[in-house]
Amino acid sequence: MNSLNTAVTPSNSSGLSQRDQSPEDPSAEVARLKCTIAELHGNLNTGPNKRPTSTITMGRGIRRIVALFTEIPKLVRESDRREELLTQDDDEDQEDDNPSCDTTKLQRDRDQMYVAYQQLCLLVPNFKTNLLNTDPVVVSTYISSLTRGSNDARGDDINKVMKAVANWLNQLPATTPPINPEDRSMRGLKHDTTGWLLCPIEFNWDDEVVRANLREGAEGFNVSSSFFARCFYKNGTGDPQDVEKNFLRGYLLIKVYLAIFFSPSSANRITDDEHDGSGSPASSTSGSSKATKSTVAQRMHLESVTPRSIAYAAVLLHFLLTDAAHWKTTHNGFGYEHLYNFIIDFFEDVDGDRAKERADTLLQWWNKKVFPVREAAAANALASINKLKVQR
Repeated sequence: MNSLNTAVTPSNSSGLSQRDQSPEDPSAEVARLKCTIAELHGNLNTGPNKRPTSTITMGRGIRRIVALFTEIPKLVRESDRREELLTQDDDEDQEDDNPSCDTTKLQRDRDQMYVAYQQLCLLVPNFKTNLLNTDPVVVSTYISSLTRGSNDARGDDINKVMKAVANWLNQLPATTPPINPEDRSMRGLKHDTTGWLLCPIEFNWDDEVVRANLREGAEGFNVSSSFFARCFYKNGTGDPQDVEKNFLRGYLLIKVYLAIFFSPSSANRITDDEHDGSGSPASSTSGSSKATKSTVAQRMHLESVTPRSIAYAAVLLHFLLTDAAHWKTTHNGFGYEHLYNFIIDFFEDVDGDRAKERADTLLQWWNKKVFPVREAAAANALASINKLKVQR
């Protein structure tokens, strides 16, 4: 079991708890040696001409594809909790952490954290091994370095996408006045273009009265009341009676995804919802003879679109359309952690076969847009396998 299983204390700001160990404790020395051996083994795999990847660099993918809001110690504690349950007798009652909480929601939150923990172990080499170190300072420093890398990457993405979104929207004739790429103070509902993109599909932004009510926050006109914003829809339009139709298919969302995980030049190949660049993004970065620098997706070994990576891109898109001065989890009553979890649950917590089929179809659509070459190759391979099975 990992030792990150108690709450944060003032002397331990990373939320890491360790058993007290004296310097002479042989078990601590064995754990440290295991970590050292694992690190040396990883360094050997990097090749003679490559520097070993720093812990900070290893953490850069955590916000992007693991957990945008939940901190690492909380993910580890959820894994520890599940291990403890496995060692308990079947008839032993497990007290709830929060008896007043909705048990269904609580279990879903736990499931989501455990999936994130599993993704974390896949993303960060030797993560479990490094947690075996019984020196609290070593483990705390390790977790802090991963967290620093994850936050640095999020900050870099925010700066990159902030400028990119403005440049993309400024190419539209309707964007008047032009949006400042370096500043967000005049975005949000103040600007007609960003206001329209932030407007939920339940409201008609083109109606002057509706638009004025939304800007004033009049009763019944709360722009933060819905996650079905126009920026997430193809052509910016959706059906309030069928909110899934064209949801998460907006071209701006795809462009943001490509800018984050590939490059701004890949995103520039998509000009609008009718010309969304199928066949170009990932194939151009992976197959070009001119490409000398690996993409973010390649460095994270991201070979297919995941619900968490879509949710990350969606949060950044919506947030960078607003006039928020700096990164925050809530802005003008709109909860970005709730939006993030909502989109993940859209794919992972489906109710019934038909809903699962729709979610799978959407994920397949995304993969065709982002990884067209790999998707086509997989489809061709499956066709050959099926044909062989029939003939046998």
